[in-house]
Amino acid sequence: MNEGKILLVEDEIDLSELYRYVLQKAGFTVLAANNGEDGLKLARDNPDARLMLLDIMLPKMHGIDVLKRLKEDSTTQKLPILLLSNLTEENILQQALELGAAGYIVKVRFTPQQVVEKVKEFITPKDQPPK
Repeated sequence: MNEGKILLVEDEIDLSELYRYVLQKAGFTVLAANNGEDGLKLARDNPDARLMLLDIMLPKMHGIDVLKRLKEDSTTQKLPILLLSNLTEENILQQALELGAAGYIVKVRFTPQQVVEKVKEFITPKDQPPK
């Protein structure tokens, strides 16, 4: 069963592969990028994506800059974006939420399975109960 397309932008290869594996096992199609520029292109090339998991600390373009650009672009502004971070600095997370992020996951506090559950929460249509 295909639950939809998830975009994953994470530069830590092991973590990216782990998230990709658990999300695919949960029925999602996962497309991944390992830097901010490729993540931005991935979102623009996949308007049917249901959600983006976006790391904040990325090479080539910071995650906050990726978020800003996606929210300024009419073709990607409705894409829900969950930030992935090991940062717990409130000012950065608050800025991300003000820019339009749907939420954030502090990587060290979530198991891969909890990440899958969080993704499901954010893509469940509001008028349907979660599965």
